[in-house]
Amino acid sequence: MNSIKGILDKSDYEIYDDYLNFQVDAYWLDENLEELYPGNMYKGTVPTLLFWMEIEKEREVVWNRILPDKGQKVICPILMCPDDSDFSCMLIDAEIENTGTTVRWNKIGLDRTEEFEPQKIGSTVEWFDKMEPLEFELAEYEQMLGEFKKHFEIDKLKWEVRNREFQEGK
Repeated sequence: MNSIKGILDKSDYEIYDDYLNFQVDAYWLDENLEELYPGNMYKGTVPTLLFWMEIEKEREVVWNRILPDKGQKVICPILMCPDDSDFSCMLIDAEIENTGTTVRWNKIGLDRTEEFEPQKIGSTVEWFDKMEPLEFELAEYEQMLGEFKKHFEIDKLKWEVRNREFQEGK
């Protein structure tokens, strides 16, 4: 059984704030992908569960797919390029399965979907052959999602305050 947590991570880029990241078995998921596939710039990708996701319809796709119903499998975007914070840039998907007691990430790969409609994302994926399936206890997975939801709301509130101050010319 693997372990998954949402833990605050320091950004690899000075222009971005620290953010909640996927820690799997005590390693950062993006760094592990970069080790397995050097030179592909996977290090520094950020979770799609962050408030950073700019397009609401894309955000809905992620949150609707990240925990499928019991007995279901879905393809969900899990990591994205922080530059665009949407589905237009590099996107890493996972095939996620809810067994009822565990959540499995059966496969992880690079999204190659060419359609621009958010619901189409995950229709074409280049699966990574060096990445082993990951399986998490359902309760731990739900706890990780709870951390992302909490930080999502914190980041949303910070953005609203900054936006209001900007609008008021402060």
